[in-house]
Amino acid sequence: MKHHFGAMASDFSTHWFHLGADLQSSQTLTPSTPFFSNDSHAASDHSTVLMVGTIEPRKGHAQVLDAFELLWTDGVNTMLVISGRQGWHVDSLVERLTHHPELGKRLHWLVGIADEQLACLYRELDGLIMASEAEGFGLPLVEAAQYGMPIFARELPVFREVASEHATYFDAKDGGELAPQLADWIESLENGNAPRSDAMLPLTWSASADRLKTLIAILDHSS
Repeated sequence: MKHHFGAMASDFSTHWFHLGADLQSSQTLTPSTPFFSNDSHAASDHSTVLMVGTIEPRKGHAQVLDAFELLWTDGVNTMLVISGRQGWHVDSLVERLTHHPELGKRLHWLVGIADEQLACLYRELDGLIMASEAEGFGLPLVEAAQYGMPIFARELPVFREVASEHATYFDAKDGGELAPQLADWIESLENGNAPRSDAMLPLTWSASADRLKTLIAILDHSS
């Protein structure tokens, strides 16, 4: 900045604000709305967990699927629901998902669903997995917190900042390392012992925008 603009980093004042979510206002679908072609979550005796986000390498879908395959082989019947469109550099993963022997059974991939449907998933299902290897924020954490959904998140500083102690964290290099940690979390879900995310007190988009406007006013006043 000094070379191009004649200014040092210390010459600028920086601030931050949290993003928001408004899925709770999407209430057009009832909890009984079916999403799955075979056994519904409501009819299942086992837990169902959710991943939300575009299918791309950094989101960790492949590692989570690796871990679930190990657990399914061991007789764990937890259902994995993935909500997100196909992104980039994931052709092999998409091929794996679309031809997976558990697709429509213990694995479901929902592409391009509406906000109302996503809100219904947050209300109905048992937990959220955030397996991203890199994130700038992690909006699904905030969305899940509006429903108190238990969260299983990778040990990233940004996730700690957003969810604090209101989530369960994991650290794994591959599906083999993840599987036992995932199994423990699933057991805590089914026993009712997993930390809930209600206390995160997530912002609405309106509240987030108000904080941004306040910061802009502060910066404008100090300039």
